[in-house]
Amino acid sequence: MNVNHDRVALGVRYIRTHNQYLERINDAIERVLRPYSNHPLFTPLNYSLQGGKRLRPLVCILVNESLGVGDEDPYRAAVALELLHTVSLIHDDFIDKPALRRGLPPYYKEFGVESAFLVADFVLGLTLSIASSYYNRRVGEELARTAIEMSHGEERERRLQEKGRSIPLSEYLEVIQLKTASLFRASAQIGALLSSKPETSESFARFGTWVGLAYQLRDDLADIGQPGELSAFLETSDGQQKQDYLETEAQKDVEKALKEIEGLESTEALNKLKRLLTDYF
Repeated sequence: MNVNHDRVALGVRYIRTHNQYLERINDAIERVLRPYSNHPLFTPLNYSLQGGKRLRPLVCILVNESLGVGDEDPYRAAVALELLHTVSLIHDDFIDKPALRRGLPPYYKEFGVESAFLVADFVLGLTLSIASSYYNRRVGEELARTAIEMSHGEERERRLQEKGRSIPLSEYLEVIQLKTASLFRASAQIGALLSSKPETSESFARFGTWVGLAYQLRDDLADIGQPGELSAFLETSDGQQKQDYLETEAQKDVEKALKEIEGLESTEALNKLKRLLTDYF
């Protein structure tokens, strides 16, 4: 079976397994954005939201339900997580200049570079509105912390690409923890904070970090050898050594994530969370 066939099969299995949650997440996105249907950035933002896998909000909701739902609805926070992810992709595309994003022209090609900057302000306002709606202040604190860390990681990556210098494995891991794993950490931690067991939030912060690292390592593994990718600057003797490292580290991170949720009472949501890790990461 070839790689493309594997990816298609994995995508089909992902949708079948999690379709109920994905529909709820999409409904929540629609509810959050509906009041702004007359905003000039409403249609452009929806353009970029098309076709997303909703992995980060899915992690948030599965963690929340695995622990038992709390008094506050986690779906609005899940939308904020997806919005942060989406605007990071809009800016990534302007920096990396891919031909397509999810089968469509990148945002900046469709709506212009200026709009690509302005839509970040729209998302900032939406995220602040969502954060302020929660009694639990830590939701907003984690969203803010994550946005800061993501921008830190993205700028470090941009500067590394600009200089084109080789980087040690330790620096590579620092960058992907900031730019990618931070949002998965927030997804899991916020899911726990809004559950009936908020005291588990630090454990789930670690869980989310391991998940996010594994995700980025797998993603880089799929693009290994591609010019401009951060993994292309890794200091290794050859491509096979690099590939072996990425595969080994991704598996280790998945195992660490699974260890963080050992001992939890078995529920349908927890089983789906474990399956998400073993299937997709």
